[in-house]
Amino acid sequence: MSFSLTGLSFLFGAVSIGMLAFRFFQYWQEEKNTTSKLFFWFTSMFPIFMLFVAIGSLFFADNAQILKLTVVLATFFQGIACSIIGYMIFYIKFPSVSPWWGAIPIFLLSMVATFSSLFLSYSPHLEPDGGINWDIPLSLGIIRSILFLITFLPLILILIQQIKSSSDAFVRTKAFGLSIVLIFGIIMGFLDFFLETVLGLSAISSAIALIFLSIIVFFMIFITQKAPKKQKDETSTPSSPQISW
Repeated sequence: MSFSLTGLSFLFGAVSIGMLAFRFFQYWQEEKNTTSKLFFWFTSMFPIFMLFVAIGSLFFADNAQILKLTVVLATFFQGIACSIIGYMIFYIKFPSVSPWWGAIPIFLLSMVATFSSLFLSYSPHLEPDGGINWDIPLSLGIIRSILFLITFLPLILILIQQIKSSSDAFVRTKAFGLSIVLIFGIIMGFLDFFLETVLGLSAISSAIALIFLSIIVFFMIFITQKAPKKQKDETSTPSSPQISW
């Protein structure tokens, strides 16, 4: 069995984002509202796909078919996550409009990406330095990048608005921390596409970058995403289309 630094990097990512998903599970159990639930399901998609990629990259690094299957699974779960963000953006910012108008177009675009990853011709392979070259076709890389941009950027802007408008330091800290994590998420989404496809660097460069960013994200989550506070009056916290923690 060949060693893959790429698999190790995705394992780091799964652990760091997994901690964020666990925090949002706690917030959901505490708040019992729609926004907390949406944030939990959104963040859960990323450690799931990262774990699939880590397993495929660590134990089947020499199997091009398994590696291609991990690309398909990663694209699918990323699309689900982006669709949830689309739903959440409309739920928070356009309460008079069905949030499905935000989710369905993004889901359809993500299905285009998923089926493209399944049927396009490419051959992921392990390079001698331990990095996996995913050989992602340019068209697929562009679609995946668009999905990240049209969902992550609006959500970051919503979080920035909350930082400016909230008088609660606890909420501001969490919104700031999550916005930074989302910015890193955009960077992670561009790593393979930009470093390898655009710059032509070795596959190990994106693996090293992912490990570095995962460590930063882990500490950012640890510092800013604290366990939920107990409400003084649990009967006075109705569900609201605002971001709750």
